Amino acid sequence: MSGFNLQDLPESYHSLVNNSLLIMGNGPSAATYDLGQRIDNFDQVVRINNFVTTGLESRVGSRTDIWVNGANQGLKKRFELPENILVMIPPVVLEHKDETIMDRIQRRLGTDKYFMLPLNMMQNMESECGIDRPTTGFFTIYFFYLLGLDVTLHGFDFFVGSTSHYFDSPAMRWLKDKGVIRKAGKHDVSGEKAFIEELIQDGKLQLLVP
Repeated sequence: MSGFNLQDLPESYHSLVNNSLLIMGNGPSAATYDLGQRIDNFDQVVRINNFVTTGLESRVGSRTDIWVNGANQGLKKRFELPENILVMIPPVVLEHKDETIMDRIQRRLGTDKYFMLPLNMMQNMESECGIDRPTTGFFTIYFFYLLGLDVTLHGFDFFVGSTSHYFDSPAMRWLKDKGVIRKAGKHDVSGEKAFIEELIQDGKLQLLVP
């Protein structure tokens, strides 16, 4: 699969071809350094699921141009929404829920102004990468890579060393890292890490270096 075409997306995405794109992960490393200004200097900033910027702007930046989420049950409803909302639901879920999922997505997002990648596109990505039920973060990286865009990554730890997110409270971080609250158990995070690292080594993706 050579990639997707920007023309398959809503018109608001078509100008991405000339933009620098930063995809922000939610791993603990995302908030390790004061990179907020550099992050906000990218043409487009993509954030995932339950990202947080308030109070952490100096470290993770303040802008969100594209919000990618899986419309999952734990998704926190937002009152300030970016212009572009991209919903990526794993094929195994879409296959079982079909059209009944549409009302649920709108309720969870609090808006009907979003674009959901169709089942065939999600199936193609999963088949091409060879990873079963990838995380939303992996799907996001792989999708924008397949579009042939100038992609830089930051804050993707693939749950190595910690299963917490940078915005978790100390208590929540402890519960996750001790396994009381299980995270990413149904995902092949080691396979995702190896796949993305190979793309980085081949110069097809870049990292934001402190």
